[in-house]
Amino acid sequence: MLFLPIVEADIPMPPIPIEPIYFEPPVVEASQQQKQLNCIELDNTIRYLHPYRYTYKDSFYDDTTNTMAVTLITVDSVPIVGGLLGLGYLTYSSMVEEKENRRMLNVEQQISMMQQLKAELHCFE
Repeated sequence: MLFLPIVEADIPMPPIPIEPIYFEPPVVEASQQQKQLNCIELDNTIRYLHPYRYTYKDSFYDDTTNTMAVTLITVDSVPIVGGLLGLGYLTYSSMVEEKENRRMLNVEQQISMMQQLKAELHCFE
């Protein structure tokens, strides 16, 4: 085997990504219509948003379909088909969970924005 010295100048550096790797939620700004709400209307809006703060999706270990997918991956007699079906469902399940987390984060930000508007109106006094 022939060993050649590697000169750093010969190897171009890959471009460094400027955008973030992970999801960064957008900052929620109050619209003009929301800024015109009074304290009671802001309270009602926050109250109506509260049920959407929570997820109603089962966690990974409580979801029986995830258990079946893992079983398909490990035990199936046709490993290629079972593995692909199981991996496909686990991928889908993780994408649904990510979408659910982003939805809940968006609702949390809307509630925080409404609470900020309440603070600006001195509704807590």
